[in-house]
Amino acid sequence: MFQFEKFGQGLEYSVRLFEEVDRFDSAVTDSMILTYVRHGLEEDALQLFVLTLRDNFRPNEFTLSSILSSISTLPLEQGCQIHSLAIKLGFESEEVVASSLMEMYAKFGSVDFAMRIFVKMDTKDMISWNTIIMGLSLNGRVFQTLDMFKELLKEGPAPDRITLTGVLLACKYSGLIDEGMHIFSSMEEVYGVTPGYEHYACIIDLLCRVGKLKEAMDITKTMPYEPSYSMWESILRASAIHEDLSLTERVAERMTEVEPHSSLPYLVLAQQYERRGRLEAVVGMRKIARLKQAKKVTDCSCIGTKNHIYTFKADQLHHHGGKEIYLILGLLTWEMEDEVCVYLDHYRLVADQG
Repeated sequence: MFQFEKFGQGLEYSVRLFEEVDRFDSAVTDSMILTYVRHGLEEDALQLFVLTLRDNFRPNEFTLSSILSSISTLPLEQGCQIHSLAIKLGFESEEVVASSLMEMYAKFGSVDFAMRIFVKMDTKDMISWNTIIMGLSLNGRVFQTLDMFKELLKEGPAPDRITLTGVLLACKYSGLIDEGMHIFSSMEEVYGVTPGYEHYACIIDLLCRVGKLKEAMDITKTMPYEPSYSMWESILRASAIHEDLSLTERVAERMTEVEPHSSLPYLVLAQQYERRGRLEAVVGMRKIARLKQAKKVTDCSCIGTKNHIYTFKADQLHHHGGKEIYLILGLLTWEMEDEVCVYLDHYRLVADQG
């Protein structure tokens, strides 16, 4: 299966090979689950896992880790069931399973559950530390992130680039400019980590959030990489907030060079021109923006109810229960318009039963 994936044979060949297997084992099951995950088929991965359990297959810690990493887009209930199985099999404190459990709970916003697992671990490797630090950071637990970082420096392994990304993200979200700049400037000398794209992106965004646009621009000029689109986007949005039209125009031009099909620079410029009464320029920017808009990658979300998993996707017009959903949505839209609450000129809501 790995060779099929490696040489671009794709999902079809992997499934065909798996169906020819007479008996499940850990290696084959793990490979097939990971294949489904790589193709965005999380529900298929979970269904396969359940099927192997019914066949009296006893998963090992790596199988549990693989399936846990695949269910972040599914209801939390599914993850809790896998967690219960891990406890039953005695794998909850295994580093690979514990890290996957922490990551899963953090993705669902249940950081306290992730912390409990971390505290119960007998030994903590770098992956475990990084998982909890990143989980705390991404859930806005800023000071817990910084405290955990200090604890790591005292008793854990040396921090790596992922650790420092998590800490810089925490500083960015909270606007802790002094702490963020100190960590960023000491990365190489103190921690032996060369700043990468992700670290520069964090510090540029942090500077923009506190209004230090000149310093952010200075970094784009001195950094050893070409600034990415997201870096320019941070500066663009900040320059618009601070009404620096000249900077907005310069940054918008750079963004169009990096991503020619993006409509965002033109929309932001149109907004800035509109505030200044330059209506002709507004029309021009919006016209270009409409031409530049590209089809976005379809997003989806899931909800579990009555033993069924329903996947809601964008940009699909036919789905289970569609008529009823659109009828209710239409009635709600009509009532909101009638109450002058909001006007919805278009909507798309799609559900596809999983």
